[in-house]
Amino acid sequence: MVKNAIMYNESLEISPAMKKCSGEPYNPIFLETNDKKNLKDILSANNEEFVEYIHSLGLNVSYRDLTTNYQNISTTILTLKTTCFKVDFNDNFVKISPLK
Repeated sequence: MVKNAIMYNESLEISPAMKKCSGEPYNPIFLETNDKKNLKDILSANNEEFVEYIHSLGLNVSYRDLTTNYQNISTTILTLKTTCFKVDFNDNFVKISPLK
């Protein structure tokens, strides 16, 4: 049983392309927009589905756990190798495809 636990912080960081990407899109995922126009908001609303999707693309998982004076701190970092995505917005959904 856990008492007096502090909730964790979760964030999703998306970097804009630093150079123009080229390639053929493959294996797309479709996410509902729910009237959102901001990609980060859409990904946050569909967080579990998106994490499962990027896991299938080759996600690296690192985990660290530290206990000091009965205080437990754990950190899990999910890192996707550098990948460019093509993102197409529609009225009801967004199509996200990695580029080969």
